[in-house]
Amino acid sequence: MDHDRTPVSVALFDATRSSRRRFLPRLATLPAALGLGFFIEPKPVAARKHNGQRKKRKHGGNKKNDKNRGGGGGYSPDGEERAFLDLINNYRHQNGAGNLSLQDQLGAAADHHSQDMANKNYFSHTLSNGDSAEHNIEHFGYTNWSFVGENIAAGQETAQAVMDAWKSSPEHDRNMRNKNFTEIGIGRAYNKSSKYGWYWTTTFGSR
Repeated sequence: MDHDRTPVSVALFDATRSSRRRFLPRLATLPAALGLGFFIEPKPVAARKHNGQRKKRKHGGNKKNDKNRGGGGGYSPDGEERAFLDLINNYRHQNGAGNLSLQDQLGAAADHHSQDMANKNYFSHTLSNGDSAEHNIEHFGYTNWSFVGENIAAGQETAQAVMDAWKSSPEHDRNMRNKNFTEIGIGRAYNKSSKYGWYWTTTFGSR
């Protein structure tokens, strides 16, 4: 009998900026937390323009000649994060989707979210300061996007373990196979004093 299993809640956000619908199915208990699958469809043109005006873009954007390294904007993926990029791109290829390239701003957002969860000992798409996943992505300069999404997980140390967990969840799996996404940020963090130890975030986007 398993006493250490924790309930998992999975959500899919499928919406425009003007009207959001939330789907919150419950999954059976699992050894580690899978979190929420987050996805937002394209915003109206007027909303994208407005968003670009109210959010100041930061430096360190996509480096077209450095797609697989994350560029030079302060985002430096570790070995397991790079391994996850290979895993997800192989998986997307098997499912008829194009490769994702590492993107500095998405990577910085993913790193921040994972580190925040590890340091503050929580597990949610809403960050400790109250920011939504979408606002966190925009805070790091990824504005004027067409599509954004996010997967989070906790308790898995390796790229293969988190890949297997997300593949087992329809909502997370859908994000990983989504043909609308062209870029990704991958962040994992560890804190031995936290509930789950390891925390993963993948931020997806296209512009």
